[in-house]
Amino acid sequence: MQKNNILYDKINQNALREIYDELPDSFINFTDSDIMDYCLHQIKVGTKSEQSARVLNSWINNDIIFVNEADKGKIRRFDRLESIWLSIIIEARKFGIPLESLKQTRKDLTESPIQNFSLLKFSVLDTILRVPKTLLIFEGGFTNIMSLEIYTHFISKGLLPTHINFKLQDFIALEFPNNAFELDFKIQDAYENTEKMTLLYFLKTGDYKSIKLHIKEGDVRLIEDSNLVIKNMGLMNAISSWSFNKAEIFVDDGVTVTITS
Repeated sequence: MQKNNILYDKINQNALREIYDELPDSFINFTDSDIMDYCLHQIKVGTKSEQSARVLNSWINNDIIFVNEADKGKIRRFDRLESIWLSIIIEARKFGIPLESLKQTRKDLTESPIQNFSLLKFSVLDTILRVPKTLLIFEGGFTNIMSLEIYTHFISKGLLPTHINFKLQDFIALEFPNNAFELDFKIQDAYENTEKMTLLYFLKTGDYKSIKLHIKEGDVRLIEDSNLVIKNMGLMNAISSWSFNKAEIFVDDGVTVTITS
């Protein structure tokens, strides 16, 4: 069994490297950018569940969830990716998935031969920007992540063994209550441009205080809710055609991102 687990882990790592090697440089630069590091790792949140401190500390001590040493004992101690994973754990436990299996799932999702890149990080960002994905947990905690379209096809053909399915967007949405995941901002070739992906990330997640869109000299539009953008044709056209001068994104106190078209 141990030998099989080692082989599975090796196959999983090779599959992750294949995903990475096939990504455009623009997406890799986006995932590795300072602003994504800030949004996904430096912003800390508290648990949204009724889990006791004893249970959470047990999960931390057993390597099922991870907290930096400096954040242990704090109320706001989980980064965004870890908080998404925590929400999945809580749901998985409702279905009786053993903690040892979830430990394997975490290993599949977070361990990586590539610095600052993991299956969880890729799947979360790809779900936000492009293709909604679903997490499949099989016996023993072994996993697969695929698009909802491919999953539907496999299910219709009866090609999948017994598993539990978690739609990632449901858990991502818990982290971004002001999200606009259902909207299509029609930004052309977004995956080929790091700045386009950055703006699309903030528009989709609503993870900002405000955005000042400088359409032209003297014409500055204020965006405070992404869901209202679609009702403004002038804003939508400027964004989708990428025909503005710059966008100032006020993320947090002292954290601003400027994008030029």
